[in-house]
Amino acid sequence: MSYSGNPSLSSEVKQRILSTFDQTLELAQEGNRQEALLGCDFVLRMDPQFQPAHQLQDRLRSTAGAVRVDDLRGGGIPVPVLDPFADLDGLSLDLPDLLPGGGAGGLRSEIQSLLDQRRFPELMAAAQRDHAAVMADPELQRLVGLAQERMEAEPYVLKFLGSARQALQSGSPADAAEAARLLDKARALDPDHPGLAELDRARAAAATAPAAPTRAAASPFEIPSPLQGSAMPSTLAFGGGDSESDRRIRELLAEGQAAFDGGDPQGAIDAWSRIFLIDIDHQEASRRIEAARKVKAESERQVEEIFHDGLARQEAGDAAAARRAFQRVLEIQPTYFAAREALQQLDAGAPPARAAAPREAVPEPAVAVPKGAAGHDLKEEILVPPEPFGQEKSATERKPPRKNVAVSRDSGRARRLFLLVGGAVLLLAVVAVWFYMQNRETIFPNSQEPPAAAVPAAGGAAKQDPVTRAERLHKVGKTQIAISQLKRIPPSDPSYAKAQRLIAEWGGATETAPGTPGAAAPPGAVASVFANPASAGTAAPDANTKRGALIAAARQAFSERSYVKAFGSLEQANALARLDGADAQLMTDTQHKLEPLNKQLEGFRQHEWEVILPDLWRMHEADPGNRDVTQMIVDSYYDLAVRDLQRADAQKAADKLKEALNLQKDDETLKRHLVFAQTYQERPKDLLYRIYVKYLPYR
Repeated sequence: MSYSGNPSLSSEVKQRILSTFDQTLELAQEGNRQEALLGCDFVLRMDPQFQPAHQLQDRLRSTAGAVRVDDLRGGGIPVPVLDPFADLDGLSLDLPDLLPGGGAGGLRSEIQSLLDQRRFPELMAAAQRDHAAVMADPELQRLVGLAQERMEAEPYVLKFLGSARQALQSGSPADAAEAARLLDKARALDPDHPGLAELDRARAAAATAPAAPTRAAASPFEIPSPLQGSAMPSTLAFGGGDSESDRRIRELLAEGQAAFDGGDPQGAIDAWSRIFLIDIDHQEASRRIEAARKVKAESERQVEEIFHDGLARQEAGDAAAARRAFQRVLEIQPTYFAAREALQQLDAGAPPARAAAPREAVPEPAVAVPKGAAGHDLKEEILVPPEPFGQEKSATERKPPRKNVAVSRDSGRARRLFLLVGGAVLLLAVVAVWFYMQNRETIFPNSQEPPAAAVPAAGGAAKQDPVTRAERLHKVGKTQIAISQLKRIPPSDPSYAKAQRLIAEWGGATETAPGTPGAAAPPGAVASVFANPASAGTAAPDANTKRGALIAAARQAFSERSYVKAFGSLEQANALARLDGADAQLMTDTQHKLEPLNKQLEGFRQHEWEVILPDLWRMHEADPGNRDVTQMIVDSYYDLAVRDLQRADAQKAADKLKEALNLQKDDETLKRHLVFAQTYQERPKDLLYRIYVKYLPYR
């Protein structure tokens, strides 16, 4: 008899399919059409090529009455007709057991046997077949519910067991504790899983193994590292897999280990974090990142402690000890600029700040004061001890002249105190006025009077052009201050038109003279203008042109599904003149499209680029065509690179710019900054470098 399905299946699977299909035929013959259809679906999931199941499925769906199934028995092979009276001698006269509960008892033993063998699909098929009997027996309901729970928990149990196996293979005490925790999780889901006993034996064997030798005591300035000098665990090979993902993971693990051994925990964390783009649940990467973070935190704590110890030694006058402390700080953290500056001060021979001497050791200066009746000065008055008890009479005799001297001395002391305090206050006032005059524009950038038209001064020189000053402020990144200065130029000024054009170009709302067409509303009327847009004046022609271009760019970006770019253009257009009608609806639609990215956008605004990057990468893997996610990844890497450049770490900046260029190869800004970072990887960070990176803006 041939099998009417996939001939490459094992005989055990074929037998299981045939037995399940026979039960399905019985259900169809008894009129249980829905359960028979479920049985056909179950059979076809095991073997989609099993033709008798297809035929029965078609008959069940196309007919409403009785279903013919005789020709489908035996897997579709015709069954020979046997003589019913051929063997009457073996006919049993025993009646079947029809007592209540007899059928349920047989079903209960069958389901219990399938549960013990962990044959969950067959158990669920049997429960579907005898659905009425299961619903009538609470014990059967419990067994079926237990089987369903264990079948659903199977993937999670296998995941916990695999992670526990990897942790046990590493051999460290921390990993042994982690393995015990994972086994407890698996046992809570399925206490009878066969994999638990195996791993329990392995854990017991690991617990009886000899402990690793302890490390020698570290020096006071040594930073302990739980990863340095440790061999790479055998779990990194993933069972000896040689796929591209496994090789890449091993490369990143080795790269991070090399960075960590070289004293760069942050570089190690960056390398190991990229493993999550390949395997989001990689336990070894998580363990190493956590250990590296602890080492980094301990390193920063010790660096601060050593640096402040050096400052204390410098103040105490011990320049050699202070120099050793600062040099040690730079060995641990080369980018610690405060220690570098302190070393430069020591090299320049600047006198260290010493602690003040005790007050008792400083002699009181002698101050010449007018003499009193007794001819004693202030110093003598302070140093005269009280009269002895036995000389009370002489003290009484000198009492009148002492009183006159005290009055004179108090008068002189008050005058000197007044002169000293008054002179100090006057000096501070002069210094404060000078500092205010020198830094007035910086402290109060909007407190300047509206600049009048440039007219020749008495000496023949002209006052500084406000437009020129605003352009200079814009070049150094102070655009808002520049716009504020330009808005103060009155319409009567010859440079008013140029100022309005610059305001529109730099993103500020233009203003025209009050009472003229296109005049901006006064501050007190802002609410009423927004409440009734028709009552607001029209924007200046240049602003209208810019606003129209921004709205057109926003519509183009929206059609390209670049909703972040579209929202930015709409915000700028709304700043020029409030959006209404279709434009306002476009902004609402754009905000709705960006709702899935609200958390990441907020993190981006808070400069938490490292925090949002893993989420963005997961979104990118799920939807590579999402332009907003791709752009946010590129911008996050760019901002991280700018921060690394400002921290004088050109190597890390170049790595992050390369990551961004892999996603956006035609970004000229990324290419230009990558060349800059690569140029300064080996060169010293000169003055031009510091000036350039100081004013680099974030995206």
